[in-house]
Amino acid sequence: MRTFSHMKGLPVYEQKTGKNVGKISDICFTNTGKVQGFIVESKGWFARHRYLPLHGVQAFGSDGVIVYDDALLRSSSLPAGYSLYSERGIAGKPVITADGQKLGLLEDVYFHGQLGIIGGYEITEGFFADLTEGKKRMDAVPFTVGEEAIIVNTMM
Repeated sequence: MRTFSHMKGLPVYEQKTGKNVGKISDICFTNTGKVQGFIVESKGWFARHRYLPLHGVQAFGSDGVIVYDDALLRSSSLPAGYSLYSERGIAGKPVITADGQKLGLLEDVYFHGQLGIIGGYEITEGFFADLTEGKKRMDAVPFTVGEEAIIVNTMM
């Protein structure tokens, strides 16, 4: 399991040609912790974002992501759900428990690529708190996203 921030920016290679088809720029997931896919930023002058469904990923490596065929990358809209940074991005939103306790701001997600699940969330309370106390890790629990905050259904 790793954080998405370690995967962001990794090149995506097509296995059958070895061609670099872009780089990972975001992750798409549901509020119950299921990874749906990734947003890939295409190379070139007219860079665009395309959606790569999880089933299109052949392998996650430390130096790149392998897809069998770049035809699996779709330029259509994203699936229902959330992302960290793009449309419906939730990074930076306050995370609050169902009983009203503010935990901090959502910074990252831990995910298991082969299983296709979110294993937890990384919560920050700010730069200085992160230096002195470290970042918090919250297990993956169902959540509700509102305009102003993310409400988690269990305490940390």
